[in-house]
Amino acid sequence: MQYAFLEQMLINSIKEVQIKLGYEKEAIRFYYPEKALIRAVKINGNLKEEIKAFMEGFKEYTKDKLHNVRITKSQERFCFEIPPEGVEYVYQNVEDNGFLREFIKAVEKPGTTLDDILSVFGSYSQGRIICNTSNQEECDYVIFFEDASFDYYRYYIKFHENHVTYHRFLLEEAVEMGL
Repeated sequence: MQYAFLEQMLINSIKEVQIKLGYEKEAIRFYYPEKALIRAVKINGNLKEEIKAFMEGFKEYTKDKLHNVRITKSQERFCFEIPPEGVEYVYQNVEDNGFLREFIKAVEKPGTTLDDILSVFGSYSQGRIICNTSNQEECDYVIFFEDASFDYYRYYIKFHENHVTYHRFLLEEAVEMGL
């Protein structure tokens, strides 16, 4: 089972929130499309019993770090509610690798250019960086590391008049959303 992958995905999301907004010892919720999540953790989404067993096993697996994660499903998405103790664990025990912090700093800086963003990627890359232009209205570029072992997210970048916005998704999420 892919418990470690899902746990790391949630830890990464908690760390992103802490970098952007600071640390607060309070619950955080993350929502994932059902089909994308099932594809990411490699379980059979057609078997409700398998999904339920996976989620129950995940809650048990992650108790030491994220504590009593609450998982609910509404319509076509799952909600993972990380309790304050899990958020605190991430804050106290998980070091960021520097990339996301520098990336967010670059994106938040007025007047940031594509070269500025690619420079941040380049300073953390041991291999190629993929930068594709996008025809989507929601983003201008999709950037990611060819070697996903360092960072397995796709970064969707949108340039506005004087600032940049971004979203980061797993490949499975992006495919599910048609990006």
